[in-house]
Amino acid sequence: MNAEMTSGNTKVKTQPIHSSHFPVFELSRDYWVLVFALMITVILYGLAFLMQEKFNLLFGVVYYLTWHSIFEIFMALVCFSVFIISFFTYDQTKDLRSAILGAIFLAVGMLEIFHDLSYIGMPDFFIQNSSSNRATTLWVIARLVASLGFAISAFFPEKMKGRPRKWIFVVPPLAFSILALLLVTYLPDALPAMYLEGKGLTPTKIMLEYLFICILILSAGRYLFLYNKTRDKLKMIFCAALVINISSEIAFSSYYGVYDIYNYMGHVLKIIAYFLIFRVIFIDNVRKPYVELADARDELREYAGNLDILVEQRTKEVRIMNEKLLSDLEYARDIQKAMQPVSFPKTDVLSFSARYFPAERVSGDFYDVFAIDDRYMGLYIGDVSGHGVPAAMLTIFLNQCIHHERESHVTGIGHLTNPSMVLQKVYESFNHTNFSEEVYIILIYGIFDMKTNVLTFASAGLNTFPIILDSGGTLSEIPLKGFPICKFMGYCDVRYENEAIRFKKGDRVLFYTDGLVEVKNEAGERISEKSLKQALSGNQGLAAEGISALIEQELFNGFDMSQLNDDVTFLVMEVN
Repeated sequence: MNAEMTSGNTKVKTQPIHSSHFPVFELSRDYWVLVFALMITVILYGLAFLMQEKFNLLFGVVYYLTWHSIFEIFMALVCFSVFIISFFTYDQTKDLRSAILGAIFLAVGMLEIFHDLSYIGMPDFFIQNSSSNRATTLWVIARLVASLGFAISAFFPEKMKGRPRKWIFVVPPLAFSILALLLVTYLPDALPAMYLEGKGLTPTKIMLEYLFICILILSAGRYLFLYNKTRDKLKMIFCAALVINISSEIAFSSYYGVYDIYNYMGHVLKIIAYFLIFRVIFIDNVRKPYVELADARDELREYAGNLDILVEQRTKEVRIMNEKLLSDLEYARDIQKAMQPVSFPKTDVLSFSARYFPAERVSGDFYDVFAIDDRYMGLYIGDVSGHGVPAAMLTIFLNQCIHHERESHVTGIGHLTNPSMVLQKVYESFNHTNFSEEVYIILIYGIFDMKTNVLTFASAGLNTFPIILDSGGTLSEIPLKGFPICKFMGYCDVRYENEAIRFKKGDRVLFYTDGLVEVKNEAGERISEKSLKQALSGNQGLAAEGISALIEQELFNGFDMSQLNDDVTFLVMEVN
């Protein structure tokens, strides 16, 4: 808690004593596992001290051998269980540290069995069990292997994955344990004595026990460090097991006779330590995946319970976004419609009619008819690559270009009555934009002289030929050529050319985009240029509006105009 000291009119604020000058230590609940392990050792040592004299009276040799065999068999089973778990989960976990620890426990388990069978008082095992040195030596070798194994498990990289063959975790520990048995049995003088009859433990054995204790203390400290770093409870349990193991090694370095209470207590502590180690290995390799699977199942069940709510929320969000998008598209459609001619200029010489069917809410087709002055009438129709919103943006660009030429013509500096020059300006403007190289525009732009009935036009790659229906009912086409409006200025010099056609009274011309001859009915049949010409040739007396109505009503009969694959636009011009 902060404190304030007042001196006159000045307040001095003091800092809490647990500031950065003093480290704060927080004791985790998991430390009670370590405290419990220490309590067990203290209690057992206290009982051993109090019952030392009565123990020899109560536990005879046969009774002791029975319990000793049970202890050793139990410890061997724990060792073999650790090996089996680590060995058969290795293919899935690829945990090299666990596999090495399992191999070490396999060797320790074999040495535990050999130690029990060599214990004095047991039946002959290869040779007569007349001395305690062989069993004690085998025990020391087992303790050496175990302590080194614990040190390896403590300092081995935790995340290291291995690919060795599984036999390497079986053959070497079995060979080592059998070799140790043969060496101790048939060459006992090759190793220092560990126990002398009538004298007890040798200094060599006691020093080795102290060495094992030091290794175990180092390993326990390492596991305590890893726990503080990761807060993994299993590491604290392993540390507690090592603490109990250290207590058992102290007992094994203190007994005088192989049947006394400290040797007995050392086995009890060893069983407790090995059981804790088995619990860690079992939880980490077997139980932990099932716990994680159960947690995942519970999370999945909870998620499934909320799935309907989540779907409803997401659907609502998508619906709102879709409505906003549709609203924006409707607004864009209105803008594009405003750019299309609402009505055509009225003149005694020309009359026009048109139809416009976008494949989507906005279109990539465009057309316009406008009066330049009392003599000239301008018109254009075309298509841009694709359809939808991107195509609609290109139509806006084109309309702006034409509108700019119309304004320039009013000031006397434009080329509105020269179709080839208009297309040239559009082409150059297009190549100075940031449009993608994949997009392009195709169109025909023309100027009709109402005094001479001559249509002067230039084509920028329009891929449909306008159809002429003259006053006598004869059909003909206007062949077109020209380069599309695209990003090609840096590759070649593109020039557009004017062409001219004189018309007679009663002639009609149909200008259209390719969407008109790509409309399909439900049977997959589409309007072809042939069927279009047949319909026109059989109705040569129709005016401009009559031709538009004919195409819309008769040719589109049975066609679903709401399922268009491309925009449909056509313009009919009639010379009166």
